[in-house]
Amino acid sequence: MTVKKYSNGKWGYYFGYEGKRYRKQGFLTKRAATEAETKAKNDLMSGIIINNKSSFIDYYKQWIDANKKDVITHRAFQTFENAINQFLKFLSTQNLQDITMNNFNTTLYRKFIKWYGHDHTTESVRKVHNCLKASIEDAIQEGLMIKNPTYKAVIKGTRPTQREESKFMSIKAFNGLKDYVRGTYKQSYLFIYLLIITGGRFGEVQRLNKTDFNFVNNTIHLPGTKTETSDRTIDIPKVDMKYIETALSNMPTNMSGQIFNTGTSLITNNAVTKVLQKYCLENKIGKYTLHALRHTHCSYLLHNGVSIYYISKRLGHKNIKTTMDVYSHLLDETEQKEKDKAISALSSM
Repeated sequence: MTVKKYSNGKWGYYFGYEGKRYRKQGFLTKRAATEAETKAKNDLMSGIIINNKSSFIDYYKQWIDANKKDVITHRAFQTFENAINQFLKFLSTQNLQDITMNNFNTTLYRKFIKWYGHDHTTESVRKVHNCLKASIEDAIQEGLMIKNPTYKAVIKGTRPTQREESKFMSIKAFNGLKDYVRGTYKQSYLFIYLLIITGGRFGEVQRLNKTDFNFVNNTIHLPGTKTETSDRTIDIPKVDMKYIETALSNMPTNMSGQIFNTGTSLITNNAVTKVLQKYCLENKIGKYTLHALRHTHCSYLLHNGVSIYYISKRLGHKNIKTTMDVYSHLLDETEQKEKDKAISALSSM
């Protein structure tokens, strides 16, 4: 038996495994030390690494490079990079430069979440949490960590979430933006035009190839970036397809066929956002993000009586629940119209 009592009156264990020594002291009873030793041996035989003193920061950077780089959109990848950058900032407030896998505990993680949530929204905290949690769950699966420090962490921010009305443009501003970008044959202007008429995500429009446009059937194929259902082909009004065809004929096309290849890389979110901000400033309508165009596209269709089922497929959501969760407040606004339709139908019986 490799369990013994030490001079301080407490018990501990020590044993060898595959050329390495494992030791732990501080148990109040012989039984507690024996049970801990048995568990440690079982963990080793199950492939779990005991006392892994390797860097969590290094592990995380290798993890996103292997699992996320060139797999998700550049913008989504930046979210994963931001998560570790924020964690590093937090460590510096604790006079730490790094944390080893075996020392990463729930107390430290919860302090980080509270620190980050102090000046961020709950949604922002959730995004950072999900990134770190995903890497840690893989680390546990690989036997690099025994316990999950993110366990039961309370995800809460203190800054108010952006008001719903600020996520949507008015129909007047939406139509005005479409007229604003129409006729200027530049990548950033055409990009916004496509966001307006497709309701697509930035990454989907960014990756469009000339072969994705069917000018005979008036459809555009959007290469999905998030889920299996994201890859889809949607119908476009004939007048809009005609304009797109004209715009493309007046713009240089990269040899690769990519519509938004600048010659060195794909057009950036920042370049396109500048055009939107210019329009907002000139028309004094406040600030909107490019993603607001996707929300407004959906809002416009809902208020014109388009089925939520069709909208869900058009937006490339995984299922209709996603659509209903995101746009529940808009559905509430149209509920009265649906009630009136139901009463009218029942009254005619």
